[in-house]
Amino acid sequence: MATTTMNHFNSAMLVFGLLATLSLDFTVGEIGVCYGRNGNNLLSPRQVVDLYKRHNIRRMRTYDPDNAILDALRGSGIELNVVITNQYIQRIAADANAANDWVRDHVLNFPDVDLKYISVGNEVSPADGATSRYAQFVLPAMRNIYRAVCRAGRAGRTKITTTIGMNALGNSFPPEDGAFRDDVAPYLRPILSFMVGTDAPFMANIYPYFAYIYNKKQIDLGYALLEPDHGIQVNGVYYDNLFYAMVDAVYAAVERMIGPSLQTTGNTYNQTSEQKARRGRKTPKVVVTETGHPSAGGDSANMHNAKTYNQNLADVVDEGTPRHPEPIETYIFALFDENEKPGAETERNFGVFYPDGQPKYDMNFN
Repeated sequence: MATTTMNHFNSAMLVFGLLATLSLDFTVGEIGVCYGRNGNNLLSPRQVVDLYKRHNIRRMRTYDPDNAILDALRGSGIELNVVITNQYIQRIAADANAANDWVRDHVLNFPDVDLKYISVGNEVSPADGATSRYAQFVLPAMRNIYRAVCRAGRAGRTKITTTIGMNALGNSFPPEDGAFRDDVAPYLRPILSFMVGTDAPFMANIYPYFAYIYNKKQIDLGYALLEPDHGIQVNGVYYDNLFYAMVDAVYAAVERMIGPSLQTTGNTYNQTSEQKARRGRKTPKVVVTETGHPSAGGDSANMHNAKTYNQNLADVVDEGTPRHPEPIETYIFALFDENEKPGAETERNFGVFYPDGQPKYDMNFN
C-alpha cells in the first residue's frame, strides 16, 4: 500500500467479532482480509492462519510470497491473493527464467495452497513519483508470470493481474463518468487488454475514508461510513453509500477504456473458445483489494467509526452496486495494526485485531 497521504485511497480493515459471542460468516459477503506484516510484535504465520480459520475468514491477501505463509496455508482451504512486490517487477519483466523460478518456488512447490490471484505490483502508476519507475515493467512481468503459470498447469486456476489506487482515476463523480487520468490511460490500456484476453479481474484499492477526508464539505460522514439513510441521488440513480459510488466509478473507467476495440483485438493467449466468446461480452470483474477505516491517528479515525464502517461493509458487499448488482469480492485492510508501517499515524491503525490476535471491537455480522 502506498505510504503517502495522497496515495491513500488505499488501506483497509474489517472487524470480525469476539470469539465467544459472535457467529461470523464471510462466504456470503465475499469478504477477505489483508495480512500486512510491517510490525515487530505480530503473530507467526501459522498462528495467523489459525486466526483466519477461527473466524471463518476464507480469503487472504498478502504483500509478498513469503514461504512461511505459504507453508502455513497448506490444506487450509483459504484462498490466497498474493502481490509480487514492486521492487521485484523489473527482474521478472526482463527475464522469463526469473518468472519461471518465481512460479516454481511459490506455486509449484505449494500445490495444496489455493493461490487464486497473483497481482504484479501494487498501485504502480506512471503519474506517481514513488512508483512510476516500475510502470514500464508491469505488463511484461504479467505476461512472463502468466506464461509460467500456464506451463505449470495452473491456467484458469490462478489469475494474473495488477492493482491500482483511486488516484489513477481523473474523474470519479458522477460514477457513470468515471475515467482514468490522461497520463495513466496509455499505461492501463494494454494491461486491460491482457486482462480481457485472460479473463482476469481488475483490482483496485478503494477507501471512502480518504475520499471523505479530502472532501468533507461535499461528502457526508454517514455516506462515507456506509450508514443506512445517508444515500444520495446521482443523475436519477440512488447510491446508498460512497463505497458503491467509488466501485461504480472504477467500473465506468474500465468499461470506457475497454470499448469494442479491446474486446475484439485483445490477445486471447491460451483461451478456450468459450473463454473467447465470454471475452467479447464481459468486462473484467472489479475486485476491491483494500478498503477500511482507521481506528486512531487522524481526522474521524476512532473505534466507533472503524467498527461502523466495517460492519456496514460486511452488509453491503453482498448486494452489489447500482451498475453491477452482484456480490463484490472485497478485502479489508488490515488484519493487524502494524507499528512499523511508514507514513501517517492512521497507517498504523487500520487493524481489525490487536497484534496478539484479540479483536479490537465486537461486531455482529448476523
